[in-house]
Amino acid sequence: MRKLLMLALAGLVAQLAGCYTVNQAALGNFVTQTVQPGMPLDQALVRMRAEGFFCSTSTAGSVTICTRNQERLLRGSCVERVDLMRSATSTQTLGAIEVMETRCTKM
Repeated sequence: MRKLLMLALAGLVAQLAGCYTVNQAALGNFVTQTVQPGMPLDQALVRMRAEGFFCSTSTAGSVTICTRNQERLLRGSCVERVDLMRSATSTQTLGAIEVMETRCTKM
């Protein structure tokens, strides 16, 4: 019975601490499955927004920065960032993708 109580308590602590952990490789794989160079930029933005990213174009217009917050209840939050670069030959086409390092705040 004590072992069962300890397992239940450990599960509760894990839920309160938040389940999100930074996995840069998984984020990179996710992004490359979601958007690819050569696709229309508008389509890439629709896909990123559907996945919870907020996207805004830089003042120069060549880079669109997409960010997504991942909340962690007891450990602060993390911001995932993906930069979408326009093609050099067509401003309506996605030229390159750069997955930036995930940044986390601590409480």
